[in-house]
Amino acid sequence: MSVTLKLRSEALAQLNAATIAAHTQAQPGVVTVRTRMRHRDLLARALSGLRAQVGDDGNAVVGAWEGRRITFVYGPDGVQVAHVDGPGLTPAEAERLVLSVDEAYGAEVQRAVLTRLKERAAQSGMRVESERTNADQSISVTLAATS
Repeated sequence: MSVTLKLRSEALAQLNAATIAAHTQAQPGVVTVRTRMRHRDLLARALSGLRAQVGDDGNAVVGAWEGRRITFVYGPDGVQVAHVDGPGLTPAEAERLVLSVDEAYGAEVQRAVLTRLKERAAQSGMRVESERTNADQSISVTLAATS
């Protein structure tokens, strides 16, 4: 018996320019948006993958690039709130930055799920028969029962 699972990394925040514009703060150069990026370690890995300087003080995860900074803190409902700032920052630029972090975060989630799937498959007497990355960046895994 074999099972094929398809893991797809998709944008989690589903942000657009109107959403970010609606959250633009009165403070010039600062845009705040809510995201669904809940796992701090995966978020830090995503930021590192985007070549940001990453810091985590226990209260916030910060990614910094030359002239831009994005700070993630937990909101009262446990959802991350992203504060993007930098000189001359526009809502469109903030959107691109948050979406790039979101995409990298989705890929980290996908890798973590794949790792967990492989571990659990082995514990359940299954083995990975095949694994391939598809054109849409989803991953197809075929598991086979061991005798």
